[in-house]
Amino acid sequence: MIHKCKYFCIEELVPKEFYRCNVEKYKNNLWFLFDIKGLITLDRLRERYGKTNMNNWKWGGKDNYRGFRPPETTLGAKLSQHKFGRGFDPWFFDCTADEVREDIKNKPENTAFEFITAIEDGLIAKNWFHFDTRCWDKTQNEILIIRPIK
Repeated sequence: MIHKCKYFCIEELVPKEFYRCNVEKYKNNLWFLFDIKGLITLDRLRERYGKTNMNNWKWGGKDNYRGFRPPETTLGAKLSQHKFGRGFDPWFFDCTADEVREDIKNKPENTAFEFITAIEDGLIAKNWFHFDTRCWDKTQNEILIIRPIK
């Protein structure tokens, strides 16, 4: 059985053109693109912080690449976690990304953060909260903080 988010529809997690080209063939199975830990985390973050935005193209918005990014997408790093279905860039209506990062720092044991293995710092992710579920042993190294390359 495919895991689906409780609070997000698939259109919020894939780009518009990708959805258009694949929905007829795969229907609701596009959820298989994502790491289940990332989907669970999205729902937990929504429960913790309230209304959350991902892609909003379905409602006329401009956000298109906050979840899955097809391999040919030039946005972001060549091996971005988004291209493996493990990277997400939500933003929250009732708190800032910095407040979320601070919350993680102060309460890393909270179940909302259980599967997060990496986040971007505020110099990269100014208005959004990037998290991913990459292969990283945070029990040995804590959450990986991705910082700008100098």
